[in-house]
Amino acid sequence: MKRTLFLLALAVALLVQAQPIQVKVMTFNIHAGHDASLQEIADLIVSEAPDFVALQEVDCNTHRANSPHQNGRDFIAELAHYSGMMGLYCPTIRFSGGYYGIGLLTKHPYIKVENLMLPNPNAKMEQRAILEATVVLPSGDTLMVASTHLEAFDASCRQAQGQYISERYATVQYPTIIAGDFNAAPSDSVITDYIAPYWLNCTDSQPTFSTQDPTQKIDYIFAQPRDAWTATDSRVIPCNLSDHLPVTATLRIR
Repeated sequence: MKRTLFLLALAVALLVQAQPIQVKVMTFNIHAGHDASLQEIADLIVSEAPDFVALQEVDCNTHRANSPHQNGRDFIAELAHYSGMMGLYCPTIRFSGGYYGIGLLTKHPYIKVENLMLPNPNAKMEQRAILEATVVLPSGDTLMVASTHLEAFDASCRQAQGQYISERYATVQYPTIIAGDFNAAPSDSVITDYIAPYWLNCTDSQPTFSTQDPTQKIDYIFAQPRDAWTATDSRVIPCNLSDHLPVTATLRIR
């Protein structure tokens, strides 16, 4: 009897281990909160119930003349509070009395966080970064999840940043998801040369910018190893909370 119970428990354990890992990811450039309250942005996030949210154009204690309703607010702390998720922040530049940068919300605990400054060959351009978290899922599996925002106005900077991403994650020991505003069309060389050959594009081709007249696809969710992941339920969410449209995707890896 004991042997039978042991074999049954072992079979159940092996079955659980064989199940694919599934996570839902969102990326959203929130336009420094110009177009909506933080509560409204958080309510949208809660309605989608993602495991991870990559955020771009995230302020901390700034004072902007054109969005006084956001002055002096710590965006990532408030979004974490309203959404019930854990918040991480990477300031990239000092701006208007505070900081401006990128953020990450996670439903799952993290064991390591790094802020990585991206190459910036043109010093006149804004500093860009990757916010990277190593997280542990309820299954005990470990993932690396990253938020980024690439250069918009200088192709040489964007190329250098794409190359950095390609090289940075070539030898990472964990399955990795990177999401954000890449400021590049699917045909842009930063995507075709440095991202697409190594990462699975988990989003469709629907335009994400701008909200008023969506004609450009520049927001993405990527995952690697490329052949280990599958993506389902990718969609662009119609809303007027930013100049970008948020994007979600459900990802599976065995």
